[in-house]
Amino acid sequence: MTVGMRVALKIAYDGAAFYGYQRQPDRRTVEGECLRALQAAGIIMSPSEAFFRSASRTDRGVSAIGNVIAFNTHFRGDAVLGAFNDKARDVWAWAIAEVPDDFHPRRAIERWYRYHLFGDVSSARLRKAAALFIGDHDFRAFTSEPPRGPSTIRHIDVSQDAGVTWIDVRARSFRRGMVRRIVAAMVAYAQGDVTVDAIVEALRGVTPKRTFGTIPAEPLFLMDVNYDVPFRIIVKPKVRSEWSVMKRDADLQLRFVRLLERAIQSGEAISVRGDVALASGKVRKGFSRTHDTGHGGI
Repeated sequence: MTVGMRVALKIAYDGAAFYGYQRQPDRRTVEGECLRALQAAGIIMSPSEAFFRSASRTDRGVSAIGNVIAFNTHFRGDAVLGAFNDKARDVWAWAIAEVPDDFHPRRAIERWYRYHLFGDVSSARLRKAAALFIGDHDFRAFTSEPPRGPSTIRHIDVSQDAGVTWIDVRARSFRRGMVRRIVAAMVAYAQGDVTVDAIVEALRGVTPKRTFGTIPAEPLFLMDVNYDVPFRIIVKPKVRSEWSVMKRDADLQLRFVRLLERAIQSGEAISVRGDVALASGKVRKGFSRTHDTGHGGI
């Protein structure tokens, strides 16, 4: 990469490790960690000088598979990823693109979010609710930000497997909290708590202050942000090693929970058998006393 090029990185992070995305004083945030790593590695001197920008400022607790940051640098492409990943903690860069000087990551073609639901929920009713949101609507009831006119949802897909339901939502842009509020309304309809008419009225702007609640941020992932520029995937050994440790830790945690559940179930079974044995023993003792002739037997 030549001197003074502008680059974009696809980054992944676990939202639970940070106090949100946007820089905050005395708080560990995703943006703050990215800037710390970039400056510590000498990739940029300052955010303003490098024209540092982000695609999406995810809410606190939301994780990302493919958020995007962009900045100007004198580093070569491969060196950028290596240097960034050497310094960053809990954030991983895994793809890079050389972009035009005026590239701004917020001007994306499409953003893709995925929300995970656990437990029994009707996928048919979720799909019926999802269809209501497709197209241009007034989303004032589904965001905490001031309205900026109608927004467009391109796709909402509902999939289900092995007790997990995931909802993919795609649009060019989203307002603050919008995905979680949309999913909350879908779940409320699926559970019979709201009607189709209530959602339709809210989307028409008839009831802009109507709230359908919100749902936890942790099951929400920013899957990808798309542009008309090609990204090159470069996963360094250090990154693969850290991901392997994460997978091992996740597997151990899952095994721990399963063993704990098994122990509890086993303990309950032992307790039940013990209670039955105790009751049976009392019955036998009572029977023996009732039929004891004093001669050592019947």
